[in-house]
Amino acid sequence: MIAVLCAIRQEISPLVACINVHKKSDIDGTLLFQGDLNGLPLALVQGGVGRKNAVKAADYLLESVSVDLLISAGVAGGIRHGLNVGDLVVAESVGHSNQCDFDGEELQLESDYVCDKEVFQLARQLSKGMESKFHFGSLLTVDKVISSASTKKRIGEQNSFLAVEMESAAVAEVASRKGVKFAAIRSISDGIDDDLHLDYDSIMSDEGKVKAASIALEVLKNPQKLSLLRRLNKQTRTAAKSLALFMSELIPVIYDKNVSLVT
Repeated sequence: MIAVLCAIRQEISPLVACINVHKKSDIDGTLLFQGDLNGLPLALVQGGVGRKNAVKAADYLLESVSVDLLISAGVAGGIRHGLNVGDLVVAESVGHSNQCDFDGEELQLESDYVCDKEVFQLARQLSKGMESKFHFGSLLTVDKVISSASTKKRIGEQNSFLAVEMESAAVAEVASRKGVKFAAIRSISDGIDDDLHLDYDSIMSDEGKVKAASIALEVLKNPQKLSLLRRLNKQTRTAAKSLALFMSELIPVIYDKNVSLVT
């Protein structure tokens, strides 16, 4: 079976809308949807933001369901020019850095994971017939939100990574430990020039959930942030829809080329 792991509701909802859900379970905040996409078995997981949540969700998924291919999917921030909102990034590899300061130090990688080559090639072939813009290369997983445009530019200029996000390396780590194939596909929700101007440490809980009261306080302190939040929400929705459209086309192709995945 193929399984897709996302972090937040906005990422997974368009994917859930594409499938027939047979079973939904909630274990300690990790949502698992089991169903089929045009008759093909598929599991979708909403695990929460960040490494800790991704590890917990991936472990729970692989203990609950027999999975042959685990895909980390969701939105990401572009760190190179030419990556725009709604563009898709298919990862050939995923690196992880646990640095807190990306402005004063060179990027230090803790780990690096290679994605399944066959899935990568199938995604590249499928992309040629689609309207969305695609990018193929490496993703960078970090442990904190990179909200500054100048920081995103610095990382992009000094390294070959295309985009940053917060879960894929953790998902890859669990998949590797369990002997499960791994892939990562992300859709751009904010470009390299987007300054997010939000204190994510204050508006996100340790469990990776948005704290509504903290957001309200941010807006009260600076009403201009309301328009920023609306823009980011719109961009996230655009990115998530682009991702769901591609995934709904890619998953049947993977099954067609890997008959052993049908269980």
